[in-house]
Amino acid sequence: MKRGWEAELKDGTIIKENQMSWNKVPKIDIVRLSLLFDGRRWDLRNKQAYFIRTQASMVPGINESFQVEKRTIGYYEEATKVLYTVNEFTGVFSMHLEDNSK
Repeated sequence: MKRGWEAELKDGTIIKENQMSWNKVPKIDIVRLSLLFDGRRWDLRNKQAYFIRTQASMVPGINESFQVEKRTIGYYEEATKVLYTVNEFTGVFSMHLEDNSK
């Protein structure tokens, strides 16, 4: 898989986005969460609470038009979300913070 997320579990098992729904991944066992994009990868390690986000679009009623626009992996650092995002059209990577303490 050239694009998407990849999770490594404590027992060494590697789970890729196209193999399992994020909802079924045992989050407590994750030791590494990676964002993959055409040969590049960004790793998150040894965090307590991971999450993923996918931004996609589709023309209503035309299933073939579905396309992923952005993929994000991240983790919580107290009340702050740390996000690693890659734009699927441009390949541009960005990292940013969301403060949820308010």
